[in-house]
Amino acid sequence: MPKTQIFVDTNVIFEAFRLNCWTAICHNYIIETVEKCIEESLTGNSNPSHKNHIHIDRSILMNGLATSHKPSKKDIANLVLDYPNCQGLDDGELHLFAWLYRHEYHPEILISTADKAAIVSAAQIGWLDSIISLEQIIQKSGISKQQRINLGLQHRSDWLNEIKLKIRLDIL
Repeated sequence: MPKTQIFVDTNVIFEAFRLNCWTAICHNYIIETVEKCIEESLTGNSNPSHKNHIHIDRSILMNGLATSHKPSKKDIANLVLDYPNCQGLDDGELHLFAWLYRHEYHPEILISTADKAAIVSAAQIGWLDSIISLEQIIQKSGISKQQRINLGLQHRSDWLNEIKLKIRLDIL
């Protein structure tokens, strides 16, 4: 059975490393991202003395990825011109969506993010049904029950389903 292709943002990378399940999900899926998410992952949580510090090992991160992409400035501009609300996204999500938008993203490819603004933007572009939670990804990756219990709320399927429902009801 062919592996499913999933594009992930910085939040998903951080949480997968925090739970020590990055390698497992990369073994079970074709995981891709953009260079900006890699940069954010390697520099965004850089204070090792901070209680919530998550160490991202560059070699483990890169070895797990099937590939990374870099949208052009024109790609980003085109996305924002067509969907002005995207200009408020964090850089990682903005670059990820710009690359997907430019390359005529197909709905059989999945996107994983825990960023509410990104989920709202994805819905406006027409990608809401392609957004999946990290919980959905790890359930098929042989992750222990304890790791799933420790999963952050915004990475859970119930949280994502609630956000999707609010979007569909035009509450968000």
